[in-house]
Amino acid sequence: MTPADERIVQLLAKWRKSLDLHTRYTRLSDDQYWLVQPWPQHQRPTPWIVDLASQRLADLQRIVQTRVAAGDPSLSEALELMSFLANLVGSQHVQRYIPTAEVEQQRPIESLTVQDEPPAPPPPVSDATTARNKVLSPASDPHSKPDQPPEEDKASLDSEVVRDAIRLLSWGREWHELPAAIARMSGRPKTAQVRQILKAHRDTIELQATDLSAKH
Repeated sequence: MTPADERIVQLLAKWRKSLDLHTRYTRLSDDQYWLVQPWPQHQRPTPWIVDLASQRLADLQRIVQTRVAAGDPSLSEALELMSFLANLVGSQHVQRYIPTAEVEQQRPIESLTVQDEPPAPPPPVSDATTARNKVLSPASDPHSKPDQPPEEDKASLDSEVVRDAIRLLSWGREWHELPAAIARMSGRPKTAQVRQILKAHRDTIELQATDLSAKH
């Protein structure tokens, strides 16, 4: 086996491990997927794309193994040249690709698949309470600001974003990656609002993330 053969075989084996991980990740929710690896910017691959890539990789591995067994290094050398030229000449900046997933970079899936306990159902509302709420509703007050969320809701949302940021930083994410990563999660605000929350609580987030990383 020539050095070119060894490099191609190792590269294909690395791709195989990555696609095996991606096959597992197809069962994750979007929130879990974006947390399980320190992904670069990309569009999440659909299951059929992962399956198609896995099939084509298996075909290529069989062809390479046949050529290597026959003592023909020309295919491996051609593949290396094609890879070099594709990166140098033909590649474009796209987000539709399957990023490399590595076992060493994987965060514990078990901790991501734990579902929160469902909230307790609200107590039944009596007719008297309903009538009183209508009287006291913001719509009856000309000076009220219905477009603004209640303070307790805003505080709760801020706390969720802060907890997300602490967890992501403790897992190795960079600060500049946090707004986009958190905004992708279900029930979180848009990137601009996340960035404002992070800026307001940066000292607390970094301190608690450092403490959490030390415990791990």
